[in-house]
Amino acid sequence: MNAMQMIPMEAIVKTASKVAFLPILFVTINYFYNDKKYTGSGIIDMPGSLLLRQYDFIIVGAGSAGAVLANRLTEKTNWNVLLIEAGGDETVLSDVPLLATNLQLSELDWQYKAETQYTACLAMENQRCNWPRGKVIGGSSVLNYMLYARGNQMDYNNWAIEGNPGWEYHDVLQYFKKSEDNQNPSLTQSPYHSIGGYLTVSEAPYKTPLANAFIAAGREMDYNIRDINGEHQLGFMIPQGTIRRGTRCSTAKAFLAPARLRKNLHVSINTHVTRLIIDPHTKITTGVTMMKNNKLYTVKAQKEVLLSAGSINSAQLLMLSGIGPINHLAKMGIPIIADLDVGQNLQDHIGFGGLTFLINETVSLTQQKAEKTLSILDYASMGEGPLTIMGGVEGLAFINTKYANLSFDQPDIGLQFMSGSTNSDSGVPLWKAHGLKEEIYNSIYKPIHNGEVWSAIPMLLRPRSRGEIQLRSTDPFEHPRILPNYLTNHNDIVTLVEGIKFVLAMAKTTPFSQYGSRLHNITFPDCAELLLLTNAYWECMVRQYTVSMNNPVGTAKMGPKWDKTAVVDPQLQVHGVNGLRVVDASIMPTIVSAHTNAAVIMIAEKAADMIKNKWL
Repeated sequence: MNAMQMIPMEAIVKTASKVAFLPILFVTINYFYNDKKYTGSGIIDMPGSLLLRQYDFIIVGAGSAGAVLANRLTEKTNWNVLLIEAGGDETVLSDVPLLATNLQLSELDWQYKAETQYTACLAMENQRCNWPRGKVIGGSSVLNYMLYARGNQMDYNNWAIEGNPGWEYHDVLQYFKKSEDNQNPSLTQSPYHSIGGYLTVSEAPYKTPLANAFIAAGREMDYNIRDINGEHQLGFMIPQGTIRRGTRCSTAKAFLAPARLRKNLHVSINTHVTRLIIDPHTKITTGVTMMKNNKLYTVKAQKEVLLSAGSINSAQLLMLSGIGPINHLAKMGIPIIADLDVGQNLQDHIGFGGLTFLINETVSLTQQKAEKTLSILDYASMGEGPLTIMGGVEGLAFINTKYANLSFDQPDIGLQFMSGSTNSDSGVPLWKAHGLKEEIYNSIYKPIHNGEVWSAIPMLLRPRSRGEIQLRSTDPFEHPRILPNYLTNHNDIVTLVEGIKFVLAMAKTTPFSQYGSRLHNITFPDCAELLLLTNAYWECMVRQYTVSMNNPVGTAKMGPKWDKTAVVDPQLQVHGVNGLRVVDASIMPTIVSAHTNAAVIMIAEKAADMIKNKWL
């Protein structure tokens, strides 16, 4: 079956207005269309009237963690599991790797915005960064750039040092491997990778010449070209991602599709959980209330409720249910079940989005090239061509700045290399996804619409700034307040500036010089008074064009009972509350030094075993 053969025309028509080059894509898919229906994950929605009154386990959220839990727990055939998801199923277009940015601000996205900031996101509308989060079966694994990066070994060792036994790297490696079906034979021969798991991991089938330049530049700068998920993280690599035959492999496809016919798995989509039901005296969690088709349902859990709604929604639901900081809940008029630091410890990876380099050859990735009939035919018939590039990202690197501790293999900056930039899409999705003010886009990037460029985002791997999630009201349908507090710690800004200097040096290497790489240095208005290319100039620019890498974590911190800031214990059980676990990115005590999707899948794999060990 080719990549796009199963797509019905009604699905294309529904989403046609959302993507820039769909008129051409529409015609091509129509050419390949047959009478089989595109079914996304294949999940069948359980009508409210057919829901059981009680399940063994209720999983809230069908994203990167929830999909894994649903699969693993229903392996036990006498356990009934209800999986609840606020969004619907994946769409046709979410399959196309290059269109990752187009999915943001769509119906698949919660469309969160951070609160106004004064230290970052200054070039964004109302100084508010967009925070994309998946509202769909598969969660943010449907919206992300599919990059498969596990982080640094010391990330996990430090979790254990902080009082979380069982989370050292040698403990969690088995769970990374359990999920994985790696398509690169040279990697599967190492002790760090495996085949046969549910999650397909591979390189994109296509790359531009700029990807090769990136790797060659790494060598010239004395960095090793290596598997960044292997023994050492420091180095350059053509990235692997959750890609299956040239299309996105979300957790819905990887984990839910194989389990969809199990009689002990019920899935309720377009269903919003409004509260956890917790007895205020016994502190036992007995179920959830949820809204489906404008009707409120109560469903009981005989064993546990598993909260896998993500760092924003899990924190919101805990606080709405009486678990959170006592002062904040009292202010909201919510009776206290447990006084815990829910919503605190918020961390996110951020980078600088303004590094664009003009080149003198037609080798980059632009919308005009992706629109070409041959490109679309390659994708539709073979699962190949430029549409298979993961959001335009063709290279990953992990590097040391002068602030890194060279005694350890623990880089402090990640580079996300792209064979394009904010100007490469004819001004349609990317700058809006980032939230840039229109006047900023028009003055900086519109003059080079669809020009030949490359870019690299230096990403702060271990931010020291901490934010928080707060309730805006007691209405479960109202978005909470997101306060990232980006760049409030001085170490974060100076480290990012060093990352920028590294990219500038990389542009001068032989592989990029052969393309005449030169910085597109039109200055943002608020930085115009500063001397070009100085530290002060770059600090100003970073505060203007701050890019969230969409990796929020930490709002239900894992830690031992004596850690007063911890929300869950090392078994992911909420402190002081029975029958309730949090299983998602919010449990991370500190953010991993890479994109977080692989780590979240690992967390769910490990949690599933912990749950089985308790109840079997």
